[in-house]
Amino acid sequence: MVGLLLALTVVVQDSGAFVARLGNDTLAIEQYTRTATQLRGEYVIRTPRSLHRIYSFDLNPDGSIRHVEIVTHNIGGGPGPMETKNSVDFSGDTVIMVSPRGDSSVTTKLAAPRGTFPFQFYVYGLMEQIGRWARGTGKDSVRFSALYSADRTSGGYIRKRGGDTLVFMFDQGQLAGVGPFTFRLDGQGHITWLTGKGSTLQVEVQRVASVPMAQATQSFASRPLGQLSVRDTARASVGGAEVWVDYGRPLKRGREIFGNVVPWNTVWRTGANSATQFNTAADLVIGGAAVPAGKYTLWTLPTPSGWKLIVNKQTGQWGTEYHPEQDLVRVDTKVETLAAPVEELVIRFEPAAAGTTLTITWDKTKVSVPVAKK
Repeated sequence: MVGLLLALTVVVQDSGAFVARLGNDTLAIEQYTRTATQLRGEYVIRTPRSLHRIYSFDLNPDGSIRHVEIVTHNIGGGPGPMETKNSVDFSGDTVIMVSPRGDSSVTTKLAAPRGTFPFQFYVYGLMEQIGRWARGTGKDSVRFSALYSADRTSGGYIRKRGGDTLVFMFDQGQLAGVGPFTFRLDGQGHITWLTGKGSTLQVEVQRVASVPMAQATQSFASRPLGQLSVRDTARASVGGAEVWVDYGRPLKRGREIFGNVVPWNTVWRTGANSATQFNTAADLVIGGAAVPAGKYTLWTLPTPSGWKLIVNKQTGQWGTEYHPEQDLVRVDTKVETLAAPVEELVIRFEPAAAGTTLTITWDKTKVSVPVAKK
């Protein structure tokens, strides 16, 4: 009888590990353990700087989270303190956050829907927990609220996509447009794989038996990746009028880009992160179509047989938010195949015999369209 009682009091513990990659670059590794009442783990990330974080999430009976503690170590030696500690309590419809400020801390209270989850990029043990909670509701689609910053929450959904496959997406608030992340949650409630293909963060995540956390912490400290897609601006004078394009610059990272990272027959943001912005101080003719002076967003429609450049009237949006009814013009482009791949996306204005050409170059593809003052 004593042996039976001891056996019944043993805490059932689950564990796992993940490796997150973007092309041929490892972005993060993570390991965790989970019981019925707590999820604990640690992870190392390389972007934008090298950090090591230890986390613990205290769980409610339904799988939601009631208390969070995160300790961050600045292993790369960049600006900022070497260690910071944050805590978050979820109680009813109130969130209480304790965050570092200088040599002390500050406490913030925020109204939030009951059952709000914390959210951290690259913490797949946490995403697994949210997936387990969603499955526990018994619904094929469930909405959730998540806290990413100290002043607001974001809304999203998890939907079943056949079998054990789930789709995780933010569609409201600060994180609107982040996702979709598609993953398999097996019968034991484990993420076996996750992909961000089609999202801003096109990460590929693999579940592994274990990760060399100590070695990775030491190795990643001196090898940060910086911003994954830096922002840049191409400028030119077209007939004496200033024009510019502001865009994110993703890297190839060993991947096949067109037809894979950028799918065929689907409108592409033509960059990364926020939508690509285009501004002209004068009326232009782009690819034979009139474009009045003003600010727009630029998109492209890549297909195996040719590309179209799209000038859209909506501005300031995230790069996953495209509304075709806002299109001003769609024009055909010239497409060339390059002998050698270009690692980082480049948009520029190039001199041409008849004026100026707008070019988009990445991997082994160069797309161009003439631009002239009207």
